[in-house]
Amino acid sequence: MSRVFHIGIPKSGTTSIQAILGEDERVELLRSTFYTTSRYWTAKDKEKVSDKIYIESNETLVTSGYNKVKLNEVFRRISQLHKDAKIIITIRRQEDAILSMFKYHIKQNFKGVKSLENWMYKTNLGMDYLSTCMYGNLAKLLLLYFKKDNIHFICFEDLKYQPELFYNQFYNVLNIPYKSETNSVVRNSVNLSDNQLYTLSRLNTLSFTSINSEQYNSFKYIRKIERKIKHKIVKAKSLKKPNSFFEINNVNGFQNLKEDYRRSNRMLIELGLIKESKLKEYNYYI
Repeated sequence: MSRVFHIGIPKSGTTSIQAILGEDERVELLRSTFYTTSRYWTAKDKEKVSDKIYIESNETLVTSGYNKVKLNEVFRRISQLHKDAKIIITIRRQEDAILSMFKYHIKQNFKGVKSLENWMYKTNLGMDYLSTCMYGNLAKLLLLYFKKDNIHFICFEDLKYQPELFYNQFYNVLNIPYKSETNSVVRNSVNLSDNQLYTLSRLNTLSFTSINSEQYNSFKYIRKIERKIKHKIVKAKSLKKPNSFFEINNVNGFQNLKEDYRRSNRMLIELGLIKESKLKEYNYYI
């Protein structure tokens, strides 16, 4: 069958999905930088050598935070080599997705998380993620390169609340039945309370290291050690977070941003790529 690309978005269950796919003997799971780096010119795409379904599951395909290559060029590259590719996009209610990514970057020792508003508007990773959540715009870009019938949007909320339904939808795209006995458990190695996350965000403003798009291995090792030390500190003693720290509705301009998400979600419905009833079920902005 055609090559399959599962492109995220980040914080929409990608790790859990990859765990299931990784255990499926019918699937060849790929995670490469071929389409987002100079390897597109200097190396070869992995060729099929078996009858397995080749799936590139990589949320960084759709984010520019760490990529030198713009999203339009990523999709052009994929279509150039796999014009009949099937595209799976897992999406999440924007407000929940933004808060989840904000908390993730706190855990990852990112200096820009001193406040939600600062992270959203004054960091490259935050601004990139806000744009990534414009699902209708993402759909219009995909339609420039791929057949509508080959583009599939699936809600993360189905994975969270109705996993059997979610995986049946996912595997329908692969044109093989989902084996319900497959049950990989992904453990969250860093489980922190909101008070601990707030304390960690304060510590991160004093960080010697921070997430960067260009990192040497030695730098990454130092940052990993620093992160572990900070996690131990916040588990031993934490500050009480202000009530508004994780309140996205208090962020300046969020109501305007929400209207943009509403228009974008409506566009996704009008393009016929998702049902309005599905977005209403999970309280997306429509």
